[in-house]
Amino acid sequence: MRRRVVVCLVALAATGVVPLARAAAPPPPPVRQSGYLAMADGVKLRYTVVRPAKSGTYPTLFEYSGYDPGTNPDAAYVDQFVVKDGGYAYIGVNVRGTGCSEGTFDFFQPKEATDGAAVIKWVTSQPWSSGKVGMIGKSFPGITQLFVAEQRPPGLAAIAPGHFFGDAYRDIARPGGIMNDGFSSLWSFVGQPSYEFQSSPKQVAAGDAGCRRGITAGATGLPTNPFVQLLQHQWDDALVRERSPDTHLDRIQVPMLATLSWQDEQLGSRNTDLLARLDDMGRSNWWATLTNGDHGMARTKTELADLERFYDHFLKGEANGWETRPRVQVWWDAGRDGARAPGWVTGMAHWSEKWRTHDQQLAPFALALRSGGALRPAPPAAAEGGDTFVDAGGQSIGNPKYGSSGLPDSYALWSSPPAPGSFLAYTSAPFAADRTFLGSASVDLWLSSSAPDTDLEVMLTEVRPDGTEVYVQKGWLKASHRKLDPLLSTALRPYQTHQAADAANLRPGAATMVRVELFPFGALIRKGSRVRLWVQAPTALPELWAFAPSPYPAVDTVLHDAAHVSRLVLPLVPNDANRVAAFPRCGSLIHQPCRPDPLG
Repeated sequence: MRRRVVVCLVALAATGVVPLARAAAPPPPPVRQSGYLAMADGVKLRYTVVRPAKSGTYPTLFEYSGYDPGTNPDAAYVDQFVVKDGGYAYIGVNVRGTGCSEGTFDFFQPKEATDGAAVIKWVTSQPWSSGKVGMIGKSFPGITQLFVAEQRPPGLAAIAPGHFFGDAYRDIARPGGIMNDGFSSLWSFVGQPSYEFQSSPKQVAAGDAGCRRGITAGATGLPTNPFVQLLQHQWDDALVRERSPDTHLDRIQVPMLATLSWQDEQLGSRNTDLLARLDDMGRSNWWATLTNGDHGMARTKTELADLERFYDHFLKGEANGWETRPRVQVWWDAGRDGARAPGWVTGMAHWSEKWRTHDQQLAPFALALRSGGALRPAPPAAAEGGDTFVDAGGQSIGNPKYGSSGLPDSYALWSSPPAPGSFLAYTSAPFAADRTFLGSASVDLWLSSSAPDTDLEVMLTEVRPDGTEVYVQKGWLKASHRKLDPLLSTALRPYQTHQAADAANLRPGAATMVRVELFPFGALIRKGSRVRLWVQAPTALPELWAFAPSPYPAVDTVLHDAAHVSRLVLPLVPNDANRVAAFPRCGSLIHQPCRPDPLG
């Protein structure tokens, strides 16, 4: 019989017909388990674990936020790491007072951090756990990673926060001292973290007490609502510092991969200061990807592949060459070819201004504001008349279409030219060669105002040879908050104290120096392009970042003469030899809208 089978197989092979091997059975679906974990004070947090059905121990990825991971963990991450990779378990947990978790929501309260550490302790005690945990997620679940890491829980082996804030006051709540009521009100009342019980209808219908509690969470949590607390804390005070990861960075020892975007429409780009602080502390177990783009760059295909390699190295112990990756990778012109990917990448050993200046990789590049709306290398040598504008609200470039709010489409307001008399604009001559800028910039203005206080917004754009204008970055300052911290301020970055004791009104009509921080950015200004600085009032239009109008209607004058040198100071870095010479298509760069030059 055996001989007949062999003869038949030989005959089939001779005719080119080979019997098909039996298809491998698909792996069984992951095991899914939900329940509640009791914290030290008795509050129970909702969790859901998703893990491979195959018996064994696995490193665990931990998603922790108010965005319903306790019932519905991030499906894309579960698919990537549990289903396709097959080598990870995954747990989602709702912070207290959100979703189906008990307790009262109070944004980034200290109990959230200790709760997260308790969850990690529970995970590492489970029979399916390898004893190693990595935290995962961007935005809300990115921010919680920093606070939990401060607790140094045993078993936490790595974190990978994306799109977070470092300084709650300066980065997001009150940039330049001006209340960011656009984002805070939308996050607090439209995309509020306590609505997630609506995502758990089966649990509510089945009588789950935790999920039912979520129906009234918005009302019971009103005293600690983020917007309410923003109104109560106008200065950089103890509560703000308590809720700012920057304040406790010395306690974060775990390896970290950060992903941040220059034009992040929700959390801005000043968060890169957290990386500079780590750098100045001499830390070497952190990595970062910095890029132009929006709040979703951490979920791009390229960055997700990097993320998996990071976890494989620190949670599985794979020798995959991770530690040879440059400390900082800067993506340039992301989106230029229609893909959410970089045009080219620059590797860097440091991010902090101190180290990059020491290594001769960063230098201030100053352009003086001059008459006729010019930006010139030479400061004025004689008298020049000042330029005046009315505090009437700036032009919008944000992304107002958010949370099904019915607001206008993205960038619709960018194409509308600003109202005459509501701005000042200063434009350089065409660059004779490519110049690359990377980091924070400073706008140093000699200001005279008709009011005792005024709010300023500065905006940097690129004006191309073809007559189009591309958005680069913005910055803000309330003039009464102009007091600088001399130890933390540099030529490239003013650092205001934002203390009540340091506040000082303007003397109407008197010339006063104010320095506005232009938030960090990266831009290649190619040969033939010009840079333009807009000076205006902050936008009060309904976008994610919007600012309440100043209570003082003002007529503001910017002075630029020999005695009052106003200037733009840009962060000049060496050109990357691998840069792409061709201009990206107008409108192709992610979250950098492009328009016909409104000034012609």
